[in-house]
Amino acid sequence: MNHAETFFIVSIDRTNINNPVLTLDKPLVFTHFAKTENYGGVDFDIRAEVGLLSRNVVFRGDPETSAANQYGAIIFMHSMGDDSIVGKISHIELKDVGQAFKVGRYPIHFHMVGNVMQSYAVGNSIHDSNNRAITIHGVHYLTITDNVAYNIKGHSIFMEDAIESRNFLKKNLVINTH
Repeated sequence: MNHAETFFIVSIDRTNINNPVLTLDKPLVFTHFAKTENYGGVDFDIRAEVGLLSRNVVFRGDPETSAANQYGAIIFMHSMGDDSIVGKISHIELKDVGQAFKVGRYPIHFHMVGNVMQSYAVGNSIHDSNNRAITIHGVHYLTITDNVAYNIKGHSIFMEDAIESRNFLKKNLVINTH
């Protein structure tokens, strides 16, 4: 449970296209299990999850003070009602985000909008957050897929009031929630 590790990929040897070899910036600290096992005629692929944290576009709090103050950047979407805003957040890196001990100050927060059929959060990396990763509050028909949440304080993907309905959450990777 506490064996999450972060690395930089230094190089990739693609000599054997079916078995590329990664060189990391430092050795692994923990042993990470990787095997396919068969139980009752069914194969189970049991491997450590790997999530890519870096993206070309970075949205972040102040790199010098956010961590110490637990006060980072946020994206807050609110409007007067159904489909009156459209939030399309995709394939960006959010780091040094979220504001600790502040209600509603989350890295990505869809707040009391109602139906948001055109909105989504897809393929993002949210890490080193002081307060959650993605919050859905009073929102319906939102798509949240293929995101990576790492090193998050509080609920990583949070539905605030349990009135939220018809939201689509799939293939999100959440690691190291505190």
